Parts: sequence; structure tokens; C-alpha cells
Amino acid sequence: MLKVGIVGLPNAGKSTLFNALVVKPKASTAPYPFTTIEKNTGAVTVPDELLFQLAKIENISKVTPTTITFIDIAGLIKGASVGEGLGNQFLHHIREVDLILHLLRFFKNPDIPHIHPHIDPEEDAEIVNEELLLADLQSLEKKITKEKIIAEEKQILKKLIDSLNQGKMAYQVAIEDKKKDFFQSLNLLTAKKQLYVANIDEKDLKNPPKTFKGKPILSICAKLEADLAELPWVEQQRFLKEYGLSKSAKENIILESYRALEIITFYTIAKRTEAKAWPLKKGAKAIEAAAKIHTDFAKHFVKVETINAEELIKIGSWQKAHQEGKIILAGKDYLLKDKDVLEFKVAMKSSLV
Repeated sequence: MLKVGIVGLPNAGKSTLFNALVVKPKASTAPYPFTTIEKNTGAVTVPDELLFQLAKIENISKVTPTTITFIDIAGLIKGASVGEGLGNQFLHHIREVDLILHLLRFFKNPDIPHIHPHIDPEEDAEIVNEELLLADLQSLEKKITKEKIIAEEKQILKKLIDSLNQGKMAYQVAIEDKKKDFFQSLNLLTAKKQLYVANIDEKDLKNPPKTFKGKPILSICAKLEADLAELPWVEQQRFLKEYGLSKSAKENIILESYRALEIITFYTIAKRTEAKAWPLKKGAKAIEAAAKIHTDFAKHFVKVETINAEELIKIGSWQKAHQEGKIILAGKDYLLKDKDVLEFKVAMKSSLV
């Protein structure tokens, strides 16, 4: 399950953003800090036009897109790394996610107090990142002094500790390929990729911020999007048109979160009864895709037939693609490409999936 954690200071609009993204369950919101105590979790469908086009050309009625899980995590304050506010709980929940969606308050609503005297997104981001860094330092220092580790691992820990003490995040530290398994096992907070999101006022929808600290930033008016999510689709489109938008910002955030997870999507059109999208890590092979569908498929794997989804749609059907010789037959070491459509041949009563 792919997990994205919504992280930020109290009253940045995390629960409002969560409510905009998910259909259910909804999170409680209020204009004061720590409205969220227990984390809120909701699965979100990843928009995928290709999948529906595949279903259309094969006349398949059942369509199953990929999903990612968004987690609305309690806000933190300075000192979270030593337990201030809901710090310990906040940090524990972040360790469980694959990607951090770092929400920054850009909106100015005076009815929703900021925990600091003024609104400063850069300062807010620094507070969050500093607490993540300090928590990682504590974890590494505990590991290097209290656990039995080999000399090579100790060198990695020392390198990380020195870098973090210099203000570097773990993802900025160069680690040799052969040592990356140990590095990943540390599950450091500052090793997780972050996407910055600006929570803006409605008046800024037509001119949102494009960059933050020299990097791209996504923008959303979380309150507006949460309100839109409560309306019928036709009403949503009418409001979007009034704001000069072709689609909701939440769709962009879902897609960008999915892309940032560094995965690919492959498709199956199983016996023409279901068109389904599957997420898999980049660099995966056909045997891993088979195992993703069912362990027996990997165990009894024979061959896989594959074609790019966009090419298949242009041709018009799997049968036509076969007739034109466009289907590739590959083995278990075939390196999957994004948008591959796969049919597996397995040695189980000559089953095709």
C-alpha cells in the first residue's frame, strides 16, 4: 500500500486538504491547533484516462484504478523531536509513510490563528524540517551507542550524524549502492522525499506561487477544494469554470504524489472482464509484476505478452495488435516500462491473465 503523509504546522490546513482529497472518511476541522490528534487515513483513486480507454476498446465494464493512501498527521510545533505538543506521535506516523506532502500556510485568514505572530512559509518549513532532522539525530546516536553493529555500518552512521549536524537532510548524503540496503533499513525521516504544497487564498488562484526555496511547489486552496468535494460533479465543473480552472487542484496533487513515489503503472485486461492498473517500483521485472497479481503467477511463470497502452489504444484491440505483430513475447527478466499492458502465460491449465 502506497502511503502519503500530509505534514505541517498546526492550522496549516492539513485536515481540510485531507477532506478535499478523499471521499471518506472525513477529518474534523476547527480554527485552533491540534484538531487532529489521531491520524486520519483515506484511500484515493489515481486519475488514469489510459485505463478507461483500454476498457473502452476491449468493451470491459469493470475498471479498477490504482489507489494511494493519504494520512492526515497531527501538526507539530518546535520541540516535537523531544516530545513537545504531539511530537512523538507525529514523528511515529511519518515513519510509516512513503512520501511527505509538506503543506505550508500561505493563506491569511485572520479567523484562523497561526501559532506564530506572523505567517512565514519559509520559517514554517524550517521548523518542520529541523524537527525531522533532530529526531533522526537522536535515532542514529542511540543506534551507534547502544546496538551491536559492524564497522562498516558504524562508518555509515557516523557519516550520517556528521552530515545531519551540518544541517543536511539524509537524502542529501551520498551513500554507496552496496550500502543502501542498510541506509534504507534506518527508515530516516529526512531520507523521505517531500512535495511542498502551498495552501493559498481564493484570490490567489489565478496567480499561485510556482516555486519555493528554488524548487517547484504545488498550490491549492484547500478550503475551496474541500467545499467542492461536497458538491455534485456538474456543480463542481461550474465553480471551476468561474475560477478559470480546467480541473481541480486536488487531481494535480494526487497525480504528482503518485509520480513522486517513483513507481510505474502497468495494466492487465484479464480475460476481458476487468481492466486494472497496478503500481510497481521502477526497475521491476516481469516476474515481480506476476507476483504482484498472484504468488502462483510468479511460481508458474512461463512468458509474458506486452505492449504499450497508448500503442494498443491506437491499434484498437489486443486481437488486432496480435494480428499486426505488435505484441512482444518476453521472459521473467523483462524490464517493465511505464504503461505496459501485460498478459501472463502461466503453467496452470494453460491459464492466460
